[in-house]
Amino acid sequence: MKSLKAEIKDSLLSYVEELTERYIQNSDLKERKSRGQFFTPKQVSSFMADLFDINKQNIKLLDPGAGVGTLSVAFCSRVLNFDKKVFLSIDAYENDPNLLPFLEKVLKKCKSELEEKGHEVKYRIFEEDFILQNSKYSDGYSLPMFRDKCELYDFVISNPPYYKLNKNSPQSVTMMELISGQPNIYALFMAISASMLKPTGEMVFITPRSFCSGLYYKKFREWFLNKVQITNIHIFESRKDIFDEDDILQENMIMKVRKPIQKTGKNKEIIISTSKDKLFSNLRKIEAEYKDVMYRKNGDILIRIPTSSLDINIQSIVEAWPYTLREIGLEISTGPVVAFRAKKYLLPKFMNEKKTAPLLWMHNIQDMKVLWPFEKNNKELAIQICDKTMPIILPVKNYVLVKRFSSKEQKRRLCAGVLLKSEFSYEDVGIENHINYIYRIKGMLCVHEAYGIAAILNTSIIDNFFRSLSGNTQVNAGDIRILPLPSLENINRIGKLVKQTHPKIGYELDNIVASVLGIEYTSVRPSLGLGLTPRSPGRSLGGNQ
Repeated sequence: MKSLKAEIKDSLLSYVEELTERYIQNSDLKERKSRGQFFTPKQVSSFMADLFDINKQNIKLLDPGAGVGTLSVAFCSRVLNFDKKVFLSIDAYENDPNLLPFLEKVLKKCKSELEEKGHEVKYRIFEEDFILQNSKYSDGYSLPMFRDKCELYDFVISNPPYYKLNKNSPQSVTMMELISGQPNIYALFMAISASMLKPTGEMVFITPRSFCSGLYYKKFREWFLNKVQITNIHIFESRKDIFDEDDILQENMIMKVRKPIQKTGKNKEIIISTSKDKLFSNLRKIEAEYKDVMYRKNGDILIRIPTSSLDINIQSIVEAWPYTLREIGLEISTGPVVAFRAKKYLLPKFMNEKKTAPLLWMHNIQDMKVLWPFEKNNKELAIQICDKTMPIILPVKNYVLVKRFSSKEQKRRLCAGVLLKSEFSYEDVGIENHINYIYRIKGMLCVHEAYGIAAILNTSIIDNFFRSLSGNTQVNAGDIRILPLPSLENINRIGKLVKQTHPKIGYELDNIVASVLGIEYTSVRPSLGLGLTPRSPGRSLGGNQ
């Protein structure tokens, strides 16, 4: 039988859930998406609120991008369980006038329920733009004259809006020091909220995982991780389930951070949890050392998310590899043929070698091979050779081609194939923009180098390592550029064995790479052999021949 406090908690969460559903039913999905509104399910809200270490009676809570107030309700539900009187002050920011009546009702309900139990609650609703109103925090907090006057918070809880900003928008301009490329508004919410924390204050956000890696968030990561320390990360295995009513397929994460009083140099372990869905079924937790999560490479800092001891073992193995592409004289670039820009030069059939070149798309990369011609989805087979297209047509050499995108249902994130000059009787080739290609900076990849690089990229070990670094289904050239690699000697040994034995992708390929590199099978056993990619028809331009 539920206690009275549990019943009140459920009634508060059910109340805000009912109001949320009412708003969703009476509002337009396109309008909500344009504002970046994706409402937090009550189970997720409760999980987020439960992450806080609430050990004080005078509490200042900030809820930026409050929506209907679901996260404030979840926090208030925590306070209901306190026996001692709590003085709670809530500041909620919401600038959608359609949501304000709902938010007012919800916070009023929270105040009523908590005060009935002997607590004291006051709240304020700010209708201003959260970023423009508080941008001074991000650059002025270090000034004593500002710090003495500013409003700081014990706890911040937020599901911020999610949409890309124009670089010239007022929000982007005011936060320019944190922006690289096209920013997303949720990262600016995180930055300002971190600046509004008191020393030892805590912040819990649910956001896309995209800020953990990539050039666009490089400045933000450096700034953010210099301000706060991560204590908890939660990952959902399902992309579809969290915001299912809003048709969201972005991989989302929950992160808790704490603002340290001073930098001690002693970083605590980070608790990383995973669940199948928003009901937190099959919940699993590990404790990872700070170094296993923070990954510094080439002057950048990335946030990795290992979810098992296996992931951490694989990280330590791969990080011991001493080289990167550039350090062994190789480079990776993105295919220069952008289909919509070159549309009038793309041809459904190959005409003749002097006037046309083969055109390679992602579907041409299959099982360590490059297949052409291979028709699929009415994609053009060739590109016209002329003065306009010569800058985007490449000379045929030995290349390793890597798909830039994988479908969400694919078991492997990385898919690489070998194109060999000796098996491709053309002088020129077009490589479409959804493919990355690896080449030797001076000269040409030798055959065994090409096979060796492709083999390593196709292993389950590297796939696991890559997934801990990136939650995206997109594989950028920069992501491959920073991947650790073994010595060129070992790459050649792997390539020679692969060419001789024609292993299937999965256990057979993994076993070759592991044996050459001296990786103990038992240390990566669950990762090996993650299934096979079906073979496809067509002419092979390299691979297991």
